[in-house]
Parts: sequence; C-alpha cells; structure tokens
Amino acid sequence: MFLILLGALITYIAVVRYYRYQYVNNLKRDYPDPDVILKNGKIAQEIYCQTFRKEFPLISRESVEVALFKTFTSPTVSKILVSTRELEKHPLRRAEDTELILSEIIDVYPRIQNQLMENRKVSSMETAKQYERAEMSIHRLNELHSKYPILNDDYIFTIALFVNEPIRWINAFEWRQLDIREVNASAFFKVWYDIGHKMNIKDLPDTYERLMEFKKEYEERGVRYSPSNWKVAQPTLCLLYSRLPRFMKPVVRGALPCFLEKVDRQAFGLEEPSWMMTQLLHGILRLRANFIRYFLLPRRQYWTRTPWQPEQNGKYMPTFCIYGTVYPNGYRISELGPAKFGPKCPVMLH
Repeated sequence: MFLILLGALITYIAVVRYYRYQYVNNLKRDYPDPDVILKNGKIAQEIYCQTFRKEFPLISRESVEVALFKTFTSPTVSKILVSTRELEKHPLRRAEDTELILSEIIDVYPRIQNQLMENRKVSSMETAKQYERAEMSIHRLNELHSKYPILNDDYIFTIALFVNEPIRWINAFEWRQLDIREVNASAFFKVWYDIGHKMNIKDLPDTYERLMEFKKEYEERGVRYSPSNWKVAQPTLCLLYSRLPRFMKPVVRGALPCFLEKVDRQAFGLEEPSWMMTQLLHGILRLRANFIRYFLLPRRQYWTRTPWQPEQNGKYMPTFCIYGTVYPNGYRISELGPAKFGPKCPVMLH
C-alpha cells in the first residue's frame, strides 16, 4: 500500500512539473532569440500578461504595490503627494484607482483570452472595444498627472520600479526564476516602455540595462530622507493593516524593512531589519514557492480584476475587492482618480 501511495505521489509530482514548465519550455522553443520579442509589441504584451497574470499573479501584484510604495522614497514625489492630501484623506480610493487604471491598460489580452477559454466568440468589434478601454485609461492617466508638476525623471524612475520590482520579487520568491525572454521580452520592459511613450515621457531609456543604470543614478542623487517620505507612506501602511487582525500590525511594521533595499530604508528613516526576521519571512515565501512548484497545477485562466463588459448602468464592476469596496455600483474609466478631477458632465459610453 505504501509503495502504491508513493508511486502515485511521484507520478503526480511529475505531472505537475511537466505542466508547470510547459509554458516556459514552449517559450524557449518558439523564440530561440530573446531579442526578437523586444521588436514586437504584440508578442511582448502576450508574454507579459502570461507571466504577470497567469504564471505569478500574486507575487507580481504585490511587487507592483512595493514599486508604488518605493516611489515615496523620492522627496520630489512625496512632497507633491503630501501637498494633495489625497493619500491622507482617501487612501483606499487612491489605491483602487491606481490599480484599476493600470489593470485597464494591461489586461486587454487576458480578458480576451479568458473569453476564448470559455468557448465564447470574440468579434473584431469586441476586441477593438477592449483596446479602446486601454487607450482611454492612458488618456485618463495623462489627464490626472497633468494636474501636478511631476518631473520627467520622476516618471522614468517610476517606470524603472515597475519594471525592476516584479523581476526582483519573482526571482527571489516564486516557484521558478524568470527566463531571459520574460525579462527582456517578457514585456516587463517592452510593455512599460510602450506605455511610457504613450504617457509622453521624454528620454526614456530604450533597453533594460540603460533603464537600470538610470535607476541607480537616480537613487544616488534623488532618493534620500525627507519627513514627507514617511508621511505619505503611513496611509498606505494603514490601508494594509486594515486587512489584518490588530495583533498583526507590529508584525507587519517589523517585516516591512525586510522587503526594502537599504537605500529605501534610509529614505524612510527605517531601522535595519533583524537577520532572524528576514530569514523567517524569506523562508516562508520559499516554502510557498516549493509547494506551488511540486504540488499545484498551473492556473487555467488569467487573473484579472477588470470585467469583460460593463453592467447595465454602463459601469464596470471589479471582479473582486482587495482592501474594500470603493465603487459599489461600478466605475467608469473617466471617473477614476480624485473626485475633484472627475468629468463635469455625464459621460456616455459607446
């Protein structure tokens, strides 16, 4: 009996391993030259979405949250955010607006693929509407940013964090490391590079290596301690605490430095993390990674929060909530962002 159970376990692990690595093995076969993907935005978007929304959805999402948090280490960014008082007064809405706008931009391909996986026909008109939503979201992002005196270098630094943090987190804490096609090509760079151009960001580095060189140089001159850094970071942490039992608050506060780099800790005025806490937290995440690698079959559908189509009221209802319900009746892309910058007249959706 024991041998039968052992054989069944070994067979199951072998099946999981085959399907777990099927995608990345196919990727290497289909694109033997990784640089090819950098020249094709459509392929780059598909790889990015597969990596970000299907292979590693949880760690990818958390890494982007950390990337946003790390933008507060720059006083030129944090002082603008403090002056608006938006994060202080409406942290939940700011977090939800940011995630929904970015998801509307990124999730076109995943939404279409999810429909096809459910054996639903997707017409060319429906496909065009999905891409139209992405363009509307970039327009809305530009519209909101134009209200504030944001420096061009701060934009590039933010793009660099959006590119680098998922790579850093996935390679450290997920069940496998990223293939070079998922770094170069994986659109981790290509997709954000294209978005940066649509946001009219000037002098955006055109390779991953140059972008990381810019990030390092920016951190040396622009990331430094300022009281405004932590002032704008605190509401974000309080939002995180709201999801957890009260006794977990000091644990999270003690864990935060373990996931930040030294330059970030210094900019926030945080203490160095304890070796024991760092090893414990990293060990837990590695256990999770090993459990996924050996025992969980890959997810079938893409992980998205943005729905395929609007409700009867013309608004999009998020597929699930994370911190709390901000839009109980759904949202319109033109209404995302601070209420004071909302449309001044009713918006009709085509």
